[in-house]
Amino acid sequence: MYMIQAQKVIIDTDPGDDIDDLLAIAFALLRPELDVKAITTVTTFPERREKLVRALLNSLGKPHIPSGAGMSLPMRSFSESELYHMTDNAGYVLNHAAAADEWLDAAGGTSADDAVQLIVRTVERYPGEIGLITLGPLTNIASALRRQPSIAGKLKFIAMMGGEVNVFRQEHNMTWDDRAAEVVFQSGVPLFVGTWDITRRVVITEDLCRRIRDQDSDHCRFLTRCIELWRPYKANKPGPVMFDIAPVIWSYRRDLYETEAMHVRVETKGEYTRGVTVPIAGAAANAEVTVGVKEREVLELLMSTIC
Repeated sequence: MYMIQAQKVIIDTDPGDDIDDLLAIAFALLRPELDVKAITTVTTFPERREKLVRALLNSLGKPHIPSGAGMSLPMRSFSESELYHMTDNAGYVLNHAAAADEWLDAAGGTSADDAVQLIVRTVERYPGEIGLITLGPLTNIASALRRQPSIAGKLKFIAMMGGEVNVFRQEHNMTWDDRAAEVVFQSGVPLFVGTWDITRRVVITEDLCRRIRDQDSDHCRFLTRCIELWRPYKANKPGPVMFDIAPVIWSYRRDLYETEAMHVRVETKGEYTRGVTVPIAGAAANAEVTVGVKEREVLELLMSTIC
């Protein structure tokens, strides 16, 4: 029988603010086409976010996959006021982390001390084979590229959710650390960019949340609890908006996303435009950028995998 070799990936994520991270990671861990070698967390309270990751790994019977807590603050400079707003989600992240306790054994999984070093070590162990999937700001990735610049030539791709090129938007993953994003966009690594306007088209409705809730499995029970905790904070949404599924699915099913090759840079100086992703006409392309998605097929693939 002909066997397709699974794509080796590292997932870098910021779970605990929105729910799509955990759902996208669960999908990746359940797909035979993907071989998740490590999961790292980024932004404020990274240790709490890693706790969520380890709980999800345990709920899926995969505690052997190493995880690591990474950079808590951006590379860019910031004011005290900005720092306050960056850290005002403590209660929400903490609630999620507390909900993880039931799924954590005494060992708590395989936790690395340094997420950036975990990224570097994993890429060097599998040169030319690893794809980086990023679901949050790019601080860990830029830090790894600066710590060990040679890994840029050893990465197969970086697939990210972030940015927007069709309408003016200071999208969170780019704006939170615009300097880190610019490091990644200038790295020379082949890039996939799942933009805000395209990735927001895949939504898990209340009926589909019920489908997850009705499943008799540890991972669905854990995801259901996290959805319950998420909902009061995001009551304006019709359900989990699956921004973060885009780079995960693209890493092995590129036919489900329509892309255009563009040269993209990140604005790092503008007072009102900092973090905006800007396509540069006439320059050599550095990224495949989403312009369309087969949202019904993506949603059915997501749900049939999780449930």
